[in-house]
Amino acid sequence: MMNDTIRSFTDAILTGDQEAGWNVIQRAVNQGHGTDHIFHHIITPSMVEVGRLWQENEITVADEHLATSTCDFTLARYKHEIILPRIDGKDKTKGKSLFFCVEHEEHDLGIRMTAQLFEEAGYEVRMMGANLPLEYASKMAAAWQPDVVGVSASMLEQGKKMPSYIEGLMQTLDTTELLIGGRYLSLSTEEQLDSITNRVTMVRMPEDLRNWMNGSTIEGGDDI
Repeated sequence: MMNDTIRSFTDAILTGDQEAGWNVIQRAVNQGHGTDHIFHHIITPSMVEVGRLWQENEITVADEHLATSTCDFTLARYKHEIILPRIDGKDKTKGKSLFFCVEHEEHDLGIRMTAQLFEEAGYEVRMMGANLPLEYASKMAAAWQPDVVGVSASMLEQGKKMPSYIEGLMQTLDTTELLIGGRYLSLSTEEQLDSITNRVTMVRMPEDLRNWMNGSTIEGGDDI
């Protein structure tokens, strides 16, 4: 169920009103809500609603693209006006983190929000974006040696590639932890994830990421 804040942000991005969308986020910041809340309880449910409207033919592809581009603007503005001032002058002591989507996956909003959460938490972040083939992901990982790698896939077809990414990255990196996320996890079966071993955490819910960042074990055996 949408509350007034989610509805206001959804209406703003569907009409391409960047200022109205930003005002919703700014109000949430002024009310004391943190980045985790804003990303997972305002922006994410708004984009889920946009996806629902598109799937049910209540909006057009053009409407969906307008909403996505407006949301992208909001996320970029949030980083530059909220996150960067918060971390200015602070040492990045948590380690190095690398984020990207698998090849042919163009939906990168979730992984970009995750990257910003890590940056705010004190990690050095490299955000590689959408549609990164394993060959180039492995080369970057081998050269940079991150402490954490986050990989995302939204669509089930792209999610089928995830085991090969996990295997390739684990062969490249000896101790790096992998965070695997994206909507495909809610659509896939455990058989499609049978190459997963330790050092890999499946991030199915925002709480999973929050627990991992807080050093907790995810309940239900997802931290394996």
